[in-house]
Amino acid sequence: MTIEQPLWPVHARAEETPPASTPIRRDDFNFFYTQEMSAVTVFLMHQGATPYEAADAAHEAMAKLLPDLWRVLDHPRTWLRATAQRCYWRQSNTRATPTDPIPDRPGGTCPLTTVIISESQRTVLDALRQLPPTMRTVMAWDIDGFTYTEIAETLAMSPDAVRQNISRARKRLITLLDL
Repeated sequence: MTIEQPLWPVHARAEETPPASTPIRRDDFNFFYTQEMSAVTVFLMHQGATPYEAADAAHEAMAKLLPDLWRVLDHPRTWLRATAQRCYWRQSNTRATPTDPIPDRPGGTCPLTTVIISESQRTVLDALRQLPPTMRTVMAWDIDGFTYTEIAETLAMSPDAVRQNISRARKRLITLLDL
C-alpha cells in the first residue's frame, strides 16, 4: 500500500516548520530566522509568488525585524507574514526571472533549499493561482495554520468574511482539481 502526499501545494521540511502555536524563542534571532524563513517563503508561494519572489519578499520582511523588533512584537509570526505579504504585493510585475542563484546566508540556510514541491503540489499551486486575490490570500493564511479570527484581524476583515472566502475557495479548488 502506498501513502500519497497531501495535496497542499508546498511545504517546508518538518523539522524546520514549527506549528503555529509553538512559543517563540525571543533570545535567539538566528533560531527564529531558521524556523520561519522557509515557512514564510512557502506562505507567499501559496499566494501566487514564484520561489524567487517569495524568497525576496521574505528576506525583506525579515530584515525589517532587525535589530530587536522581533523581540517586542506580541505576534512576530503574524507580523512577519503580513509584512512579507505587503513586500510581495509591492514587487514589480515586470521583474525578469533571475538566472543567478540566490546567495545563501552563512551556514547554507537559503529558504529555497528547504522548499519541496511534488508534481501534485505544483498542480494545487497552479489551481491556487487561478483564485481571485482575496480567496488566495485567506487560503494562504489558512494553510499556514492561522485561525479565522487571526486571519480576520490581520487582514482587517470580519471572521464571517474570512470563513466565506475560504469556503468559496475550497469549492473552486475542488472544481479546478476535479476532486
